[in-house]
Amino acid sequence: MIYKKFRIQNYKGIKDVEISLVKDDLVLLLGLNESGKTTILKAIETFDYLNDLGVSHNDKFYKDIRNKSDVNSNEPAIITATIEIDESLDIQNFKKSLKKHEDFNLHTTNIEGLFRELNKEGLINISRVIPFKNGNPQPSFYQIDSEHPFTKNKFSKLVAKEIVRFCQFIIYFEDFKDRIPEKIFTSKSNDSYNPDWYDIIDGLFYNTNKDYSIEQFKTLNSVSNPRPKDAKTVLKRVNKTLNKSFSEKWKELSGVKDIEETELTYNIARAYFEISITDTDGTTFSVDERSKGALWYLSFLMKTEFRRKKLRKNYGKPVLLIDEPASNLHSSAQQNMIEDFQKLVEDTSVIYSTHSQYLISLDNIKTTYVIERDEGEVTSTLWADYIKLDTSDETYYQPLSNILKLVPNTFDIPWNKAIITEGPSDMKVLQVMYDILHPNEKIDFVIYPGASAQKLSSLISLNIGWGANFKVLLDSDDAGKEAQKNYIEQFDLSEDIIIILPEDNKNIEKYFTKEEQIDIYEIAFDRKKDGNVNKKEFSASFSILNSDKIKRDNMFKKLSSQTKKRFVELFKRLS
Repeated sequence: MIYKKFRIQNYKGIKDVEISLVKDDLVLLLGLNESGKTTILKAIETFDYLNDLGVSHNDKFYKDIRNKSDVNSNEPAIITATIEIDESLDIQNFKKSLKKHEDFNLHTTNIEGLFRELNKEGLINISRVIPFKNGNPQPSFYQIDSEHPFTKNKFSKLVAKEIVRFCQFIIYFEDFKDRIPEKIFTSKSNDSYNPDWYDIIDGLFYNTNKDYSIEQFKTLNSVSNPRPKDAKTVLKRVNKTLNKSFSEKWKELSGVKDIEETELTYNIARAYFEISITDTDGTTFSVDERSKGALWYLSFLMKTEFRRKKLRKNYGKPVLLIDEPASNLHSSAQQNMIEDFQKLVEDTSVIYSTHSQYLISLDNIKTTYVIERDEGEVTSTLWADYIKLDTSDETYYQPLSNILKLVPNTFDIPWNKAIITEGPSDMKVLQVMYDILHPNEKIDFVIYPGASAQKLSSLISLNIGWGANFKVLLDSDDAGKEAQKNYIEQFDLSEDIIIILPEDNKNIEKYFTKEEQIDIYEIAFDRKKDGNVNKKEFSASFSILNSDKIKRDNMFKKLSSQTKKRFVELFKRLS
């Protein structure tokens, strides 16, 4: 059972939002602080009843789900999952849990009929409904969204919940909240008791041996019947499981390279566990003494690997929801983290939120959502669709915009030969076209993008000061012609250096036919395009092509000989 999509309705500030999941791929939620990214992640977490906080906390949690402005709300909060049925639903798998209900035998024929229909469709929509009455939450329930008549029967709600039990577990990870405590107490009466971390350690025991648990381990240390040797044996085996998991599954991750070994110890007198870390040089640290990066990985990986794993051990890798990961780490550590996420996402889905440009990968731009809050209402739009909108606001995807506009050049690029363009879009087009027209040549120049035709004076001054051999490329519109005249006069340069595009191709977009622009967009975004390509879409397409050689090769095949010839002539003028 594989989650494909979540639809969230009437959940806090969310009226109606959809997020599609892609197996083996990252999904990014991008937006300003307080835009609603966390709300979306928490709503998806809420779908899985195994994430419920328990009877004593659920009432307050459900009250927080209601939109605060609607104090007398009677509208239910609904989280709907679209689930791919990768293994046929079989009533035999549900008998053990459903037969305890006295009506089960009355409904077996209807359940089998429903399963046949769902198996044929290959997809199932299940909603978790949290009703409200006069602003107060009512008991939640699951329902199957299907035309099959049995779904109108109350018993189908029990069947829906059981189907969710066979789905992937959903794990929400919050950067600050989920850090490893210095002491993990085992008594619920202790003021510092942390149920999440108790659960993680208990899962570690279970993964060592299904008969092991924290409570069973505590009996080995009891005053009435102490068995210290057995307790030592169990803890030794648990630590072996912990380190085996790191060495076999996590060692290839960049953030784990400094962790040679981890050890779980137990304080009998005060009934708490501690985790220590041994570095590659043999030095041992407590968790509060280690770097933020190492701690982030250790806490994240322990929660991912062991938390409640015993409840869904055989139902695939969990869906990971990661909220603002490692926001306090250095930029290079964040860039490494993206590579690690790509490894984690194999056979599952990772949804994460960020406002850091160092935690964005252009490889996953097609699964990036812009999250926006307008007058209290949260919306989500795929970035490729968002940039089409007349109302699109670049501040909501500023980190992505920063990457698309300029990837800093390394100093091994020869700076003494340069092209200055009006903006980042022109730069990207020239980079891509030079690469596909001269595939076997090493680029011997650098391209500097300006802010506009009128704002290139600083770049021109720098290149003159460096003694660089440079050219300036401008559009042949009125602004470009005026800028050419001004720069020639201001810096005493010639028209051979301050170049404008031909009159019949006033800007670089017009070097391509409309059909070619559509082909370029479809290759870059892996999706069909209806209508013409706008300026933002054109620029974004070349940003993607610039980082993907396979797509550049596919684009080359689509270009006409006339288009290629125009660029060959342009590069001659710029050489």
